[in-house]
Amino acid sequence: MNRARQFRILCLCFLVGLISLSFTGCSSKTLYVVRPDTHLEKYRKVYLMPVRNDQESVTPRVFGRLRKAGFDVTLVSSNAPLLGQGSGFVVSPGGDILTCAHVVGSLNSATAWINGLRYSCSVLARDTNADLALLHVDNDHLPFRPMPFAADDHYAMGQDVFTMGFPLVSVLGSEPRLTKGLLSATVGIDDDPKFVQISASAQPGNSGGPLLNPRGEAIGVIALTLGGQSGGIVPQNVNFAIKAGIVRTFLETNNITLPVAAASDEGFEGARKSLVLVRAGMVTEEELKKPTLVCGFTYVSVPGIQRHFGRFEIVFIDLKTSEPVYRGGQFTDERFSSEDGTLDRVFGVIAHQFFPDRPNPFW
Repeated sequence: MNRARQFRILCLCFLVGLISLSFTGCSSKTLYVVRPDTHLEKYRKVYLMPVRNDQESVTPRVFGRLRKAGFDVTLVSSNAPLLGQGSGFVVSPGGDILTCAHVVGSLNSATAWINGLRYSCSVLARDTNADLALLHVDNDHLPFRPMPFAADDHYAMGQDVFTMGFPLVSVLGSEPRLTKGLLSATVGIDDDPKFVQISASAQPGNSGGPLLNPRGEAIGVIALTLGGQSGGIVPQNVNFAIKAGIVRTFLETNNITLPVAAASDEGFEGARKSLVLVRAGMVTEEELKKPTLVCGFTYVSVPGIQRHFGRFEIVFIDLKTSEPVYRGGQFTDERFSSEDGTLDRVFGVIAHQFFPDRPNPFW
């Protein structure tokens, strides 16, 4: 299972958990519920979480109806990174930036914030097998401070390690976060030798950031967190970083030599100066201020004279607050309505609720 897919599954499990939250006045027969005091008309941007094992191909039908209703919708997939945000760090004074390939997906552009300043970037190279990508700042700029790498690639169980990056930016803000943990294993999932396992916290948004030693020197790149459930056990702080040797090979292939730490380097404060907040694509400050939703849905399909939904439920969650703002769907078996008929009826109400001043394309 590749890393991007594991990350998507983690986020989908998170979203499905939110779907089960109660709304004021909601019951099993309620068709549409809006969170009190929510102004739905302010939302336009939506990230759609696809359903696992979507045998009836409902995801593309929901995607199409979201667009038809008037939303600016992005399907979360390997080619459209979840929320398009991660971390990275400078690897050359000229503006070369290292991050994870899944942060930028298949896009050829990115936006970077270095010490609070915004820069447009081109994606120079990516290796999806190593999950690494190389960006280059397009704007004119003064020389950047490259992140120093430790001269020694040796890894030992129990050594102190640190993550630094921009986790959960929509909630925590855009200041970098530093967390401490231990190196739990010198291999990754299925004993993959390209990775190390760490107990230091890693959240969505940490991907592409550096794994640091106590001197503030990079010894790897944060790439993956193990989510979901296994045998009733929810993994805690089981995270993985790409080893420095893999990083070095990727950069040398692209004619960049890792900067080695010097005695005068400034520890974590110095590493902070090299840290980069990365967003996929060209992103303006105005776009970041727009309210954004994450949308997920579940369904039960029932065969018959015509296939129909025994149940269809859709939930919209405010990305910044993580609060569900709208819940709708069909909660009883409607055997005389087709799947598409149910979807049109549900999205007719959604379009009316979110776009009350527009002609309703479903009515």
